[in-house]
Amino acid sequence: MKKISLIALALFTSLAVFSQGQPQLRTQTARATFFGIKAGANWAKFDVDEFPGTSVNNKTSLHAGVFLNLPIGARNLNFQPELLYNAVGSKMRTTTTVGSVTTEQPYEQDLSYISLPLMFQIRTPNGLFIELGPQPSFLISAKQEGPGNTDTDNKASFDKFDLAMNAGIGFTTRVGFGVHARYSYGLTNVLEDGGGNNSPNDGPELKNRVLQVGLHYMFGANK
Repeated sequence: MKKISLIALALFTSLAVFSQGQPQLRTQTARATFFGIKAGANWAKFDVDEFPGTSVNNKTSLHAGVFLNLPIGARNLNFQPELLYNAVGSKMRTTTTVGSVTTEQPYEQDLSYISLPLMFQIRTPNGLFIELGPQPSFLISAKQEGPGNTDTDNKASFDKFDLAMNAGIGFTTRVGFGVHARYSYGLTNVLEDGGGNNSPNDGPELKNRVLQVGLHYMFGANK
């Protein structure tokens, strides 16, 4: 994750330097409404609580979907609702010791959501933007891969609803192509605890943590 973060930081620093060298190229995306598409990679990992003997690592997956970008209120403020397919989860490893024998069992937990990010953006005339907003998500599938060669559908073990807070940064060129990076911080326990979606739970908790990096395109921005 540290290497990924450094790469993302270097990418957006380069874009910032590039855009500052072209102050006359004001993008049309600053004050017009546009439909767009986006896709990219997810680096996901659970935040784990009350799971003795369990460790987690990053899982690589993807996000893809559509969005609207609408100017609202103040001159540089935009609202961007999105509809995304979001694949997250985590690589996991349980360690058990019986007597003098220690056994490790690696496996992977896959979660797939339909996510609805509701992002508020501050956009500059040269195409840079920062964003912040909530993300409700609805679980469509869950699968445990492993240990070994086994695959298990375990959707019943997870809540159907998840809520996260997103923050991100990006750059859109004057012809509509752009790049984006976003961190999604899960607020709710994704495990089903028997009391309904995200009811109070004194037992184990898993919360989604996801870094997204990808490309997007706004149709009609180059006219």
